[in-house]
Amino acid sequence: MTFRALFAGAVVSVLLGVAAPYENLIVSGSPLHFDYSTPGAVFFFLLFLLAANPLLGLLRRSWRFAAAELATVYIMAAVACTIPTLGLVCQLLPHISSGTYFSTPENGWAEEIVPFLPEWMRVSDSQAVKWFYEGLPSGTPLPWMAWLAPLLGWLPLLLAAYAAMTALMVLVRKQWIQHERLTFPLVQVPISMIGEEGEGRRVISGFFRNPAVWIGILIPFLQYSLRALHNYYPIVPEGVPIWKYYYFWDGNFQLRWSISHAVVGFGFLLSTKLGFSMWFLGLLTTLERAVLLHFGVPGTQRVEGVALGSAYLAYQGFGALAVLAASSLWVARHHLKRIWRHVAAGSGGDGDEILSYRQAVGLLGASVLVMWIWLHAAGMAWWLAPLLIATALGVMFGLTRIVAEGGLAVTKAPLVPVDALLGTFGASALGHANLGALGMTITWAGGMRVTLMAAVIHGLRLAEHYITRHRRRLAAAVLVAVLCAAGASVVTVLTLGYRHGALNLSFWFFGERAATLPYTFTAYHLANPAGSTWEFLGVTGAGGAVQLALTLASKRFLWFPVHPIAFPISAMWTTHHLMPSIFIGWLVKASVLRYGGVTLYRRARPFFLGLILGHYATGGLWCLIDGITGMTGNHLFFW
Repeated sequence: MTFRALFAGAVVSVLLGVAAPYENLIVSGSPLHFDYSTPGAVFFFLLFLLAANPLLGLLRRSWRFAAAELATVYIMAAVACTIPTLGLVCQLLPHISSGTYFSTPENGWAEEIVPFLPEWMRVSDSQAVKWFYEGLPSGTPLPWMAWLAPLLGWLPLLLAAYAAMTALMVLVRKQWIQHERLTFPLVQVPISMIGEEGEGRRVISGFFRNPAVWIGILIPFLQYSLRALHNYYPIVPEGVPIWKYYYFWDGNFQLRWSISHAVVGFGFLLSTKLGFSMWFLGLLTTLERAVLLHFGVPGTQRVEGVALGSAYLAYQGFGALAVLAASSLWVARHHLKRIWRHVAAGSGGDGDEILSYRQAVGLLGASVLVMWIWLHAAGMAWWLAPLLIATALGVMFGLTRIVAEGGLAVTKAPLVPVDALLGTFGASALGHANLGALGMTITWAGGMRVTLMAAVIHGLRLAEHYITRHRRRLAAAVLVAVLCAAGASVVTVLTLGYRHGALNLSFWFFGERAATLPYTFTAYHLANPAGSTWEFLGVTGAGGAVQLALTLASKRFLWFPVHPIAFPISAMWTTHHLMPSIFIGWLVKASVLRYGGVTLYRRARPFFLGLILGHYATGGLWCLIDGITGMTGNHLFFW
């Protein structure tokens, strides 16, 4: 692992920090930066692999990047992809400014909410905020200083949160990768692109010389290019529509037919048991939702992470996710005990980690302490802050386990951590300051459609394959990628906002509902101060009990057909959007293994890896073309 690889990764991180918000706010094409599969990183890495690296080789053969260096570049790109938009920056900037801009005498935020939020964590310069949302007058300098203090105020919390995520993944890396041997489907494409170590200095790896790969790439390229050309020239037929809904049982039972070529590829990489469980439990929770709607008991409580429109399904998923996270730690108990003995004795056993175990444990403890102090300074009670931290990290941990083993390109938390605390203690017991501080945590601990934790553990899986020396430098690489992507994206979003007016940009982030989410959350629970209810505790407990039963049955009975990691997210809309694609991947794999055995599976695998790469490469290519031509709204796919 070399310093030039760190430099190249930093450059790619900066490019992603600029390109991701520009794509979303200006081009508004296919999003490549919202999800755990980090398709933006795949596209930029493909450009580096097929353009920049061969060019270096032409100048001097020894300049071409080796496999470990290429892995470093991809890891930094994947980390950077989690920062610019949905992961942080495009939520942070509106959340720290919308309270000033959208406060009105009618909503009463200026009297009921804003005074309880410390001034150092929000932009209070009303003129600077007005110009950001409406556009900067010609000739007026951009008011950078109005944003500097709040961003610096948030910096300790964010760095501590990212450090805690990294430390947690270091502590479970060996358990998940070496002991449990999770499959990590999301990194199989970059591993194939890089090739084996001996291929590292070739122009391209053997993967790109396989005809099956190019056939797989060609299918999404043709379909998406036809749709893209239709948007340019309506006379060109659109081809297959992106999605179509089907309704049954008086509209209560809803199925969505859509195909994501990438998800078909990931579905093929899963075990047949897991692939079956994903679509089967998805159908089962669709039926569950229909029954709840039919009998008029869908759950009417307001929650930020509603699963299929039902608070009960969100509670059920949260209970299951909590048990999944706890059971993952229980399975890892012997590994964690060994780590503790190493930490207490100061012995080795951690030479292949990016941090020593002492450093990881110390970093985790220090990070949690910093987060605790910061949240208390933001208005949260001393006793509530550690519960919020534990819940947020626990939800991220559970989701990361699902993504690492289940290869879900797109997923979300079934319940936002703040709603879990409100369900446990009730809004009536918390008051203005606690509710205001809880609302602001939605910025970094909300739906969690993409997190640094997942990017880090997938990066560590890639490092396990390629980086054998100087692996400790990877910790610095993660930090550099975060800082480069965050800095570049903050500058890009502020520049675009002041140039065009943020209200004229993406409704996903600057529309009134999205931008004011922390304030509407606080206002609602101040106006409706409910207490703890049996609905949350009872349904959450039932979801946890079902998850525990599925886990025990899966471990004790080899014939049991349902994999437990599918249940926590089975009622999420993201899973239901992916179900048809997962079903196709599962059906093809089951047929291949039944009639062709392992030999046919190995021969077919490059085709499905090509489907994944073609899906993301085509999306990135047309985003690039749209950015050059000025085309907007050219949506080819959404996940």
